Amino acid sequence: MLQNNLSGLRATDICAAIREIAPTTALVRLYPQRRSLTHLFESDFCRMLIDRRSEEEVARVIRRGFGNVADWRLAHDFYLPAETLYLSPEPHQNGYVPEDDHSFGLSNHRRIAIADGER
Repeated sequence: MLQNNLSGLRATDICAAIREIAPTTALVRLYPQRRSLTHLFESDFCRMLIDRRSEEEVARVIRRGFGNVADWRLAHDFYLPAETLYLSPEPHQNGYVPEDDHSFGLSNHRRIAIADGER
């Protein structure tokens, strides 16, 4: 587990921290904190089965890294290859189940932030 201070991390640092916890992660879906749920997916659209503590650590890394850029009351997807944070699709939209459209639901109109906190 990471022991360093995570505030002010760059997106590449966020990706490195996530890969240290779960090396094959391609996408992280963070649900609102009240649900206390995080899903990690590999590049083949399969959900990773990892322990709850690791899921919570990955969520903490992302939330700290992106700080106030996102409204954490909503679900968000962090796509590691593009180092980009997206608003998650709603259950009725393509991409809510990542393997449905093979895009992870990533589209420009849902993009919240890209590397280094830019919009």
